[in-house]
Amino acid sequence: MQNDISEEEIGILNTNNWTEGVNIIIKYWNRTYGGITISSSEDDRILELTTGGWFENEEFINKISNTMFWFLWWQESKRGGYYKFRYTEKIKY
Repeated sequence: MQNDISEEEIGILNTNNWTEGVNIIIKYWNRTYGGITISSSEDDRILELTTGGWFENEEFINKISNTMFWFLWWQESKRGGYYKFRYTEKIKY
């Protein structure tokens, strides 16, 4: 299977290292069927993933949903395999 993420990579996803976490996700995400968008502004960085219904992407979401990356930065999920993560350096009230 393409997305056999290593224990070392899971360990990185269990830290607060946004950049390395995103790099791991990019490495395993199948963009042929799904989508990945990264955007940033002065205060925020946004990662948007769409699974495209592709089994490997769905399986990968299941693997990362139990990590600190998910806990810290998950913002939104929508029906149809859409996931949004947001990293911010400033707290907005």
